Amino acid sequence: MSRIQPGGGRGGLRALAAMLAMLWLVLAGPVRAADEPRLALVIVNGAYQSFDRLGSTYTDGDKVATALNATGFVDASGTGPVQVRRDLTRAAMRQAIADFRAKLAAAGPKAFGTLYFSGHGAALGSYGDVMLLPVDAGRDLTPESATMTRAALTHNLLGSGAKTVLIVLDMCRNVLPAPPPSLTQMIAAETGTEASAVGELAGSKGLRRMVRAPAAAIRPDQGYLVAFSTSADQVAFDDGVFSKILAEEIRRPQQNIADALKRVSDRVALSSTKNFQKPTFDYGLQGAPPCFISCDRAASDRFYDCANCPWMRAVPAGVTPFGSPLSEPGRGGDEMAQADVKIDRPFAIGVYEVTIAEWNGCVRDNACPKLGNWSKENPNPLIPASDISYEDAQAFLAWLTVQSGRAYRLPSEQEWEYASRAGAPTAFPWGDDIGPSMANYDHTARYHGSDTAPYRGYPEAVNSYPANAFGLNQMQGNMWEWTAGCTDTSCKGRIMRGGSFQSAPDTLRSANRFTVPPGKRRQDAGLRVVRDLEPDEIGGSS
Repeated sequence: MSRIQPGGGRGGLRALAAMLAMLWLVLAGPVRAADEPRLALVIVNGAYQSFDRLGSTYTDGDKVATALNATGFVDASGTGPVQVRRDLTRAAMRQAIADFRAKLAAAGPKAFGTLYFSGHGAALGSYGDVMLLPVDAGRDLTPESATMTRAALTHNLLGSGAKTVLIVLDMCRNVLPAPPPSLTQMIAAETGTEASAVGELAGSKGLRRMVRAPAAAIRPDQGYLVAFSTSADQVAFDDGVFSKILAEEIRRPQQNIADALKRVSDRVALSSTKNFQKPTFDYGLQGAPPCFISCDRAASDRFYDCANCPWMRAVPAGVTPFGSPLSEPGRGGDEMAQADVKIDRPFAIGVYEVTIAEWNGCVRDNACPKLGNWSKENPNPLIPASDISYEDAQAFLAWLTVQSGRAYRLPSEQEWEYASRAGAPTAFPWGDDIGPSMANYDHTARYHGSDTAPYRGYPEAVNSYPANAFGLNQMQGNMWEWTAGCTDTSCKGRIMRGGSFQSAPDTLRSANRFTVPPGKRRQDAGLRVVRDLEPDEIGGSS
C-alpha cells in the first residue's frame, strides 16, 4: 500500500483514498484468500489474414487486463502486471497457453487462473464445440491453421491442477456445418473424446461430462467457468459493450465469479446497444467460487443453471402450517383453516422474483412478449419483470427449460406458502405485524394498528428488503406472484400470492389468495420460478 506523502498533496490524498477504499472492502465482507495465487492470460486477435479485421478488440483486452491487475492478478508469465498478447498465430497461441498452464501448475493447487480471448471464433456444427481462431487461421480450418476448442482449452488448463479456471471468450460463434475429418480427429485427441462426439460438446452437461471424464484426472475440488459473450451462432459485435461491463463487474466487491458473470449477462441483456447479444455460460464450480475482490456470505449457497436463469436456492423438505387461523385479521373466505402440510422433497425456488434482465433474454429469443410499464426501459437489471399474465409466465418457463436443460415451473400453492413462511406459523414470515420497513406495499394503509408511510407506487429492486429464514427475498410485496393453483377444475381462475407494491398490507399475509384470469396482464404481476432437484443435488445447492 502507498505511504501517505508529507504535506498532504495530491499524492497523499490518492494514498489516503486508497487506504480508505481498502478499509471499506475489509469491512464490507470477507476478502479473497491470501494464499490464492492469481494468474491471467489475455489474448486479443484483430489483424486476421483470412477473416474480417476487428477494430476494437485491442481496447477490449486493455480494459479487461486493467481490471484484472486491479484485483490482484499477475501476468501469465508468473510475474508483473497482466499483459495483453496481440495478434497471435496458431503456434504463438498454443505456446502461450502451454506456458500459462505450466505457470498455473507451478503456482500450486489453490491457484486461480483466468484466460480472456477476444477475436474470431467458429462453432463446429449447430450444437458443436467452439474453436478460438488465431490470426493466421485459414477459412478451411485445417489442423495446421486452427487452434484449440474451448473443451480442449478447459481440459488443458484444469490439467494444471489449478483449483479454479475462468475462461472468457469474447468472440462470435459462426457455425461450420461440416468440420473437416482431420480437424475432428485433432479435437478428439485433445479432449479425450470419441471423434463422433465432437459435434455434441456444447452445453453445460456435455462440457461437464468431458472435463470430469476419468482420463482428465481432475480433482474433485477443481472447478471451471467458461463464459461466452454471445449465444450459439451469434456475432460478438465489435462495439466493446461486453468487455466494458465485464471490466466493471471484475472490480465490483461483494460477489464471487459466478455472481459477477451473472451480472454481466443481465447487464448486456439490458444494454442500449442496437445489436443483439446474449452471453451464455458453461460451468462446473465446486464449493464456494473465488471472488475478484470480496465475497458476500449470503450468496454462498445460491446457484443458477444458465446465463439468464434466475438465482435459485434449495429449500429443504419439511412441514408447514398452511392456511390461516379463523381469528387472523384480514382473513379471506377462500383461505383454508390452518393445518400442517408436509412437503416431502426439497426443491429449488427463485431467490428473487424474475427480473427484467432475465425476462429480456427470453424476449430477445422471440419466446416471450415485451414488457410494459416500469419494466419497459428500466436500466436497473434487478427491477422485477411486470405486466405478466399466467400464459406469459408459461412461455418464460418453457424458454427457461430449453436454455437450462432443467424443467422449470411455477410453485404449487403449498410450495409457495411453505417457502414464504420459512417455518413461521404467523401471518407474515417475521411475525403478526407489518410495517413500511418490512416490504413494498401500500404504506398508507394499516394492518392491525401498523405504522404508515407515504405511498411509493412503484416496484423496487428484488433485493431491497431482508430475506426470510430460507434466504428468499420479497416473498411479500413488490409483485404478485403466479402459482400453479386453480380456483376449480376448469382453471378459469389462477391463484396469485404475496401481494404487491399497490396492495393493502393484509394481502401480504402468507395465507392470502388472489384469483386472476390466466390471460390477464397486471402492472403488478410477476413470477418466481421453481424446479425439482435432481438426486445428486439433494443435500446441496449446485
